[in-house]
Amino acid sequence: MNRPRDPWIRPAAQGESEAPVRLFCLPYAGGGATVFRDWLRDRDLGRRVEVLAVQLPGRGNRIAEPAFDDARLLAKELTGVLAPYLDRPYGIYGHSMGGLAGLALARELARSPGLRQPAGLFVGASVAPDSVRPQAVWRGSDAELTEWLRRTGGTPASVLAKPALLELLLPALRADLALVAGYRRQPSEELAVPIRGFAGASDRLTPSGAMRGWAAETAAGFTLSQVPGGHFFLAESSRAVLEAITGQLLAADGPGRVR
Repeated sequence: MNRPRDPWIRPAAQGESEAPVRLFCLPYAGGGATVFRDWLRDRDLGRRVEVLAVQLPGRGNRIAEPAFDDARLLAKELTGVLAPYLDRPYGIYGHSMGGLAGLALARELARSPGLRQPAGLFVGASVAPDSVRPQAVWRGSDAELTEWLRRTGGTPASVLAKPALLELLLPALRADLALVAGYRRQPSEELAVPIRGFAGASDRLTPSGAMRGWAAETAAGFTLSQVPGGHFFLAESSRAVLEAITGQLLAADGPGRVR
């Protein structure tokens, strides 16, 4: 039986999955669930892992809703949203801003008795929390924010050339950057979940060295892999990254114990 439609969750097109593990995916700043379209369409890997892309408010079909600018509030909301989906082992993947959102979510889940815990937190092109510095760009003008988008290279030129479309997209981007700038870890919040990072070999925004600090966020071990591509390496390394994540989730020793 298919699940009722959930505005927060974008499942694979083939519908209900019998894959043994799930992966919840959080996009980069300004991005939506379509960031993970290649994973959602991968029918081969879909037999082993069910990819569920999170559609955050303020983008896509939820563009009229206010975006979250506080990671902790977002994590609390997501914990309630995802609770019905935690009936089998799962992992969390976050790209860039999504990595910090994923960390906040993993911590909120750890504070939630009775919920299955993730088998792993996976972060791509995401600066370690202890290295994050407030980004003044989110306070700037639309022109300054648009120029920042142009420099980072993740937004198609066709979008940048349409002021009306940008006017719709920029509020969510501002909120996402504010979320990153405002998130700080409390000393007692070390995770008991392994973290695996993926760094783009040609990423100038988040080189591999900027990700090593993720090791301080967990007592369960941190590993870092380098993959072809820049900051938005999913364009080049989508399949390889999902293969690596799937393999780790399937091989996890006793994943997802209920607290």
